[in-house]
Amino acid sequence: MNIDMLFCIVLMVLGAFLIYYPIKDESPRQKLKKLADSVASDKKDIDYLIQRFSYLLDNMAADNGKGSALRCQIAKLEEVVKELNGKRKELELNNRSMTDVNDELKRSNAELLRKASELRDEIQQQEIKIQQQEEYINSVQRVKEGLEIALDNIQAEEVHYLSQPIFSMKMTPIVRSKLESHGILYVGDLIQLNEEYLMEIWGLGPVALERIKTKLNENGVWFGMDVIRINDRWYRRKQELTTD
Repeated sequence: MNIDMLFCIVLMVLGAFLIYYPIKDESPRQKLKKLADSVASDKKDIDYLIQRFSYLLDNMAADNGKGSALRCQIAKLEEVVKELNGKRKELELNNRSMTDVNDELKRSNAELLRKASELRDEIQQQEIKIQQQEEYINSVQRVKEGLEIALDNIQAEEVHYLSQPIFSMKMTPIVRSKLESHGILYVGDLIQLNEEYLMEIWGLGPVALERIKTKLNENGVWFGMDVIRINDRWYRRKQELTTD
């Protein structure tokens, strides 16, 4: 509507111009045609400018829409950032709390390890005491049995071979020295031990152990034989002799 009104105004101005402006060289029809062509060209230019202006307005509106959308997105992003910052602070608090808990667990673990070590040492000491008590009881029992044998309350027979010194078994000097260093001076001391213990003694290998076992068996004794020691003499109960 604005464009048509503008075009009418332009035609009226041109008409008035033709009426009042003297034209000398061209006929009125030619001048009118030229004027009409000029007006038509100007109209095209005006239409182009109007279209260009409308296009710019549309772009501005689109830009305004995009700007509004971007502002909306920015506002949402700010909310998300705010929420993430809150969660980050919460995680930092939880992390510090977990660190404190972890430190407390480490301290508790160290304390438990210390107590466990103390308890293990105490158990080992108690086991040693129990073993010593058992050895003491066995020793007292042996003394009691020895006294009863001496008083003829228990029928027993002396095993003379067990009173022989260790060197009578004709061992190598290294083996004999090693046994003597462990307090094994008589054959009776030897049979109270077990084969595993003797294998652990340096210098007493499987061959030497087998020779010792053969020598013992040749003389009617063996490892683990149940005998009673009185001073440096060994006795065996007669009832055991009758049951073999």
